[in-house]
Amino acid sequence: MHTADTTPHSDAWACPARKRARVICLASLAASLALYVMSPFMTLWTIAGAVSNHDMVALGHTINWSSLDASIKEQVLNGLNIGQVNEVSDELPEFGSSFAANIVSNAVDTRVTQDNLGKVVDQAMASSPAPINSGTVFSAVSHALVRFTAANSFEAQVVLPGHENETPLRVQLRIERWQWKLTRVDFPTAVHRPVMEASVIQHKA
Repeated sequence: MHTADTTPHSDAWACPARKRARVICLASLAASLALYVMSPFMTLWTIAGAVSNHDMVALGHTINWSSLDASIKEQVLNGLNIGQVNEVSDELPEFGSSFAANIVSNAVDTRVTQDNLGKVVDQAMASSPAPINSGTVFSAVSHALVRFTAANSFEAQVVLPGHENETPLRVQLRIERWQWKLTRVDFPTAVHRPVMEASVIQHKA
């Protein structure tokens, strides 16, 4: 009889306990999801703050150096149009490509380092026709186009002041060891307009 009297009370207590456990689990899941979604934005904001304050130590902590070096080398080599040169000239094309790639690789490895990061950022800022300060940096980042390209990859496209007629600065972040790291930066380049568009405009004129 004593057991029969306590069973209803035990069930009555267990039901609210299970509800509380579900609520706690759902709340934890929602908080984790919100933190995951906001974390790349926080890293992007940290990068913008480090650039505007010229805090190269903080900026260096957000960078995956090997990935960033590889992306810069790729852009420099593409800008040299080595493939087009090799198609025109058959004289030692492999040697020419290898020689140019080695020069670019050595130059990037020498100049894009933690010690020289401040100079690299200063040169990038100096290339802008308009003065860039902390206000313009944060304004540009706040208007960036952002998206998750994968579960562990995030991309932001930022239109830099003075480069409105060029492609946006594209920044790629990836999760590495539970932290978002800057792995790639695609610098603004001139937008090539189709030749047909120019010819049609001249014809109408």
